[in-house]
Amino acid sequence: MAAQDTSTENRSSQGQRQDVVDVRGEVEMLRLRLDEARQEAQSARQYAMQASGLARQAQTQARQVQNQAQTAQHNASQANQQAQQARQAAVLASNQAQQAQSEADRAQAQAQQAQGEAGQSQQRASSAADQADQATQLAQQAEDQATRAQDRAGQWELQLHQIRQQARQLEGR
Repeated sequence: MAAQDTSTENRSSQGQRQDVVDVRGEVEMLRLRLDEARQEAQSARQYAMQASGLARQAQTQARQVQNQAQTAQHNASQANQQAQQARQAAVLASNQAQQAQSEADRAQAQAQQAQGEAGQSQQRASSAADQADQATQLAQQAEDQATRAQDRAGQWELQLHQIRQQARQLEGR
């Protein structure tokens, strides 16, 4: 009976030892899993930090892009205003060019009219010059005739004087 108890105690002791070995194995396994979990958590933290950094970079880039978009929108608005001003200036210049063309046409018409009048005046002046030449010639002819008439009158007067002298001489006898 005592041998049987000893044998039972040995078996029980061996079972307890086996249980301890099993528990230690499980503890070791749990430690390994804990280390793995810690490493995974560390990696996850690093990834999270990297992701946070990338998110900050993306946010910064998004702000930059937003600023660039606002600047581009502002520039586009200014370009649109400048285009409208250029369009208005072009319309104004076109109107002024049409006005200038109309004034040039009027000036040309006036110049043609003045040229026609100048031609008529030139013809009248030429005709007046011809008439003046004719009048000068007539005046010269009249002057020549007057000179000849004066010469003849002088001759008649001389003859008359001689005849009077002869008459006095005759009377004196």
